[in-house]
Formats: sequence, C-alpha cells, structure tokens
Amino acid sequence: MTNEWKNIIGAASGDEAHVLGKFLYFSLANILIDKETLGQICEDALGIPYAGGKRLSVADAFRSATGDIRERIVVRRGGEQNIYAIYCRDNKPTSDTLSRELVKETLNQHTNQYQKLANICYDRQCQSFGYNGIVEDEDVDAEGFCRRAEDLFELYQKCANRKQVETICLAFLRMLEATKVSIKGNLYFVPKHTMAKVDAFEGFIEELSENNRNNTPLIANSFYIVDDAKQREKMTEEFYIAVKKEIAEYQERADYLIKSGSRSAATMERWVSKIDSLEEKKRHYEAILRRELDGLDDEFGDLKLLSQELMIRARGLRARQTAKAA
Repeated sequence: MTNEWKNIIGAASGDEAHVLGKFLYFSLANILIDKETLGQICEDALGIPYAGGKRLSVADAFRSATGDIRERIVVRRGGEQNIYAIYCRDNKPTSDTLSRELVKETLNQHTNQYQKLANICYDRQCQSFGYNGIVEDEDVDAEGFCRRAEDLFELYQKCANRKQVETICLAFLRMLEATKVSIKGNLYFVPKHTMAKVDAFEGFIEELSENNRNNTPLIANSFYIVDDAKQREKMTEEFYIAVKKEIAEYQERADYLIKSGSRSAATMERWVSKIDSLEEKKRHYEAILRRELDGLDDEFGDLKLLSQELMIRARGLRARQTAKAA
C-alpha cells in the first residue's frame, strides 16, 4: 500500500514530545560538483562523511558528457514551424576509439528525418577528445554542441556526479535511521531521535546547489510529522515496506557469502554489523511508534541465523590467521 502526500499530517514546527519525526524530501537534479568542493561542503555540514570517490573512467565520462547533449529547438521561418531534437547516438566502437554522432532529428513529420551533424570521438591511444565531419546548418550550431560535449567531458573526469552525491546522501540517511517513504522520489521519514541532523542535510543540499557546475537547482525541505494514532499507523506501513526490501537484500548478500565460501573476515563482519544495525533500528522504531513491529519476526529470525553463521566463519578465519602468524 502506497501512502499519498495528502495522508501525511505535518507541521512547520514542533517539539520532540508531540512529533514522530520529520518528513524529508530532496532533489539532486543533474549535478556536477568539484570533488574538492564536495569534500569541503561535507566537512562544513558537520557529520556528513565523505570518502573521496574514484575518478570516473574515460569511457563513462565520454558516455555521460555526450549523453547530456540533448536539446529541443523550435524554428519559425516563412510561416512554417520546424521542431528539432539534438542529441548524440552511438557509433560502432573500436578498441582504440570511443565514438558517437551528433544528430538532428526533425520531429512531427510523416516520417521523422535524421541528419548527422558531426562525429564526436575519443582516441584512447592519444588520450584526446575530438570531433570532425561538422555539417553547416542554418538552424543548429553543431560545433557549439561539440564544444559543450568536450567541456562536459573534462568536468565529468574531475567532478562528482549525481550517482556519487546520491551515495553520500543515502549513507548519511542510513546513519539517521531514516525510512524511505514509498511515494516515488527521494522522500524519507527521519525519526525524532535523529531529526535534529536534518538541518545539516538541508544545508548540505543548499551548498551543493550553489556549487553545481550544471547550474540546475537542487532542493531539500522538511516538516514535522504529528504524533497521533493515524500517523503512527502510516509510518508503520512505510517501515514494513522499506525494511522488507532491506532484509531481502541482506539475506541475499549473506547467503552468497556463505555459499561462495568467502575468505574475507572483514566483509563478513561488516555484514554482521549491518544486520545488527537493522535490528537496532527496528527497536528504535518500536519505541517511536509505540508498538511491537512483529510483522517481520520470521524474516528477522532467518536473517539472524545467517548473521550467526557469518560470525562463526569470520571468527574461524581470524583464528587461523592468528595461528599462522604465530
């Protein structure tokens, strides 16, 4: 069952005694931000961890940069209107070259017309970005689009993208024991024992927006959720929906580590810790929602057995490593 916005009763202000927590929503849009700036913003936000991030591969940077070239152009001339879609589409790649072509598609025709305006490529051996075969067009600045793709290519290699920023956001929300609300989008219930840190998250998104190299606004806002029987029931439903997904993910991962005979004690211990944290989150929610959340007892029981098996295996590996070192 998916709750609607209209069913969530909120308030602009509230005290801990009369609220369940906060309802938080945010949008990351199409973000590109310098990694050094991102690290500083995380530090300024007090408590939002940032572990750097790997440099985006050349192939991913090329694909992302050319994929961002997408524009709709309306041209009126001599009483006639034409609508064009400008974008890049794949060419057949080679071992040495990444290549896509810039295309002008004339829309709303009996059969849409396609015209190649340029070829955009990256030479792996020379490590150089380039473009050629530019077609002069009175309505489209093909070379301008190619230059934009080149600028984006450089940015994607030194900036954090939406996926990387989203990873930081979701890691922080896990620290707050937030529960994703099943309405589509980035909407979360943050329980009252961690809701004080929502202000830091909103400030973090605001700073990201001001430093976004793509110049698209990012949004974050929140409001308090009133503590009454109806809202507790709705948040209970959301908790069940979200945690069932987490349990399934944890069970799948733990089962894989056991069946594959993992030799990494650290990996198994990390998943034991994640399972313990999920059980602790359940206990916190039981206190906030004033009810036993026993609808997942069977699933938690199965998960606990997997956790115990992981711990036994991890301890065995640690003991063998110690004995070998001695």
